[in-house]
Amino acid sequence: MFTKILVPLDGSELAERALAPAFALAQQSEGSVLLMRVAVPQFAAATTMPIYGDYGLTLPVQTVEEAQTESENYLKQVRAGQAPRGLAVWLEVLPGNVAEAIIDRAAAVDVDLIAISSHGYSGLRRWMLGSVAEKVLYQAPCPVLVIRSPRPIRRILIPLDGSPLSEQVLPPALDIAVSLGAEVTLVRAVHTVASDDIARLDEVEKGLGQRVVEDLRLEAEQYLAAVVEKYKRPELELTTTVVDEPAATSLLDYADARAIDLIAMSTHGRTGLQRWIYGSVTEKVLHGAQYSMLIVRPTA
Repeated sequence: MFTKILVPLDGSELAERALAPAFALAQQSEGSVLLMRVAVPQFAAATTMPIYGDYGLTLPVQTVEEAQTESENYLKQVRAGQAPRGLAVWLEVLPGNVAEAIIDRAAAVDVDLIAISSHGYSGLRRWMLGSVAEKVLYQAPCPVLVIRSPRPIRRILIPLDGSPLSEQVLPPALDIAVSLGAEVTLVRAVHTVASDDIARLDEVEKGLGQRVVEDLRLEAEQYLAAVVEKYKRPELELTTTVVDEPAATSLLDYADARAIDLIAMSTHGRTGLQRWIYGSVTEKVLHGAQYSMLIVRPTA
């Protein structure tokens, strides 16, 4: 369960989308939430001085101290207005590079989860949370919950490739499902056997091509059934499905058709025969989907 959750904010309503799931998860575990903001002085985007021909200067309209005070007041308002009563919510304003500050603080206080909106802007675009979220994903010391939609998380999709590395997403993803009362679908992509290959196999033995196709699908189904048996809980609704390669395209098509709210994936991991590289699939899904995502970086 998640007992320490870090939520970075930039002052925008879009960034605050991460608050509701973070608060719900912390309440379930009787944990705490750290609301964090990096104090970045505001700049006047259109203020220029025509000193060097076509070149101009962009001038700050805030001191560092003013940015610090504004950030502190903002976080206090968020806690007072949105945090559930009785939940431990801590506030922290830090200087420096936004992504680095988030990563360093998460490691320093040993958080279990970073919940961050994938985009959002302050009034004058002080920093873009979309690019920050992506940087955090690559270096975070813990799972990262990327919120891309304001709708509640009710349906979760967990792609697996059969490797222990890919399965490391299961404990945190299933904890989220239980905490939020979401249903879970485990999915595995199977290698697509080309028609030419089926024909060549049939030349060796009649019907061999179709049996190979059926065996691949059966293997995937049996694998998913074993995962369900291992991780089943009375309070958890688990279903399975098998899709065809290419994995990223099939996953997104399935997610679209089933109105999935969250896709939970490991950042890397391979099948024994390297049928598809799981890291690249995660990358494609991350950049090709508008779903919220849980991204886990497996331990060695």
